[in-house]
Amino acid sequence: MRIVVTGGGSGGHIYPALAVVEALNRIDSTIEPAFVGGTQGMEAQLVPPTGIRFVGVTTRKLRKLASPSTLRVLLALAKGYGEASRFLREFRPAAVVSTGGYVAAATAIAAARRRIPVVILAPDVVPGRTNLLVSRWATRICIMFEESAANFPAAKTIVTGLPIRAGIISESSREEARESLGLNPALFTVLATGGSQGAQFLNGIVNAAVGMLPPDVQILHQVGPKNVGSDANTGPRYVQVPYLDAYQMPLAYRAADVTICRCGVGSLAEAAANGLPMLMVPLPAAYADHQTHNARAMERGGAGILFPQQELTPQKLAVTIKQLRDNSSRREAMSAASRALGRPDSADTVARIALEVAARA
Repeated sequence: MRIVVTGGGSGGHIYPALAVVEALNRIDSTIEPAFVGGTQGMEAQLVPPTGIRFVGVTTRKLRKLASPSTLRVLLALAKGYGEASRFLREFRPAAVVSTGGYVAAATAIAAARRRIPVVILAPDVVPGRTNLLVSRWATRICIMFEESAANFPAAKTIVTGLPIRAGIISESSREEARESLGLNPALFTVLATGGSQGAQFLNGIVNAAVGMLPPDVQILHQVGPKNVGSDANTGPRYVQVPYLDAYQMPLAYRAADVTICRCGVGSLAEAAANGLPMLMVPLPAAYADHQTHNARAMERGGAGILFPQQELTPQKLAVTIKQLRDNSSRREAMSAASRALGRPDSADTVARIALEVAARA
């Protein structure tokens, strides 16, 4: 059986697609997957080294609906649609799994026109434009938050969580993980990350809060490759790294007692799968303010605390960290709520849904 996954433009679309392929291969090693992505997106660099067949098609990001670039976006979509349609005709997959991004629109529409079942992942509380467009042709719609269901037909929609990569939950002990990352195994540990490229606002706030924390608290801070050494506070209780790779990130989650993070759904899903209490700072400029909606859903579930960026200060951050350090029962309750929302088996769930719709086609 052949299955196509499509999505791209950001890690939030690429890594869930790769997680679904991993799950498909675990379930049935005879499945032949292919990944349709953009020729200029991150996926063109990230997918080929995995050994998964990669097919690049034309795509262009739509920034604003009413802008001079809209026509170019539509032309790119039409070209990408034609390229994807030709590949689907030749490859003849039994189903297509779409994780979003502009390249996914062309491929999913082409699949629907060819009567190939389409499964989409729509994990944000506020669906992206691609998912809203493609949902009308989807056979199944997989969501992370119950709140998302109102945006889609109930008969098609199922809460699955967001597929996360295998190995994101480390088997190391907390102490072993800390030692592997150069941290003191005995100290209360905070993981701060604004994503793979870092977040300048978080970098400044976290760095300023370091001096306000008690001596038994340490911070592991992923600042982004361009920001290393740009802040003044360094020392044994503040470990600054440019990037945490696929091996280090599971260790970082395992090492941490609490995480400070942006609120892209991929970051939240990984932290939740690891049962981490979250101090969430949404990116204000995100499309439709979707990061704030994601964070509110996690906060309502008891997994974290939402801090609007404009209201967060180093003092407020330091006070909250100290309160969580001193209140183990609250941390444990947040951790349990986080893990309940994380659904670490979601990749297998989505893969089985794809196989189910493929078998019915």
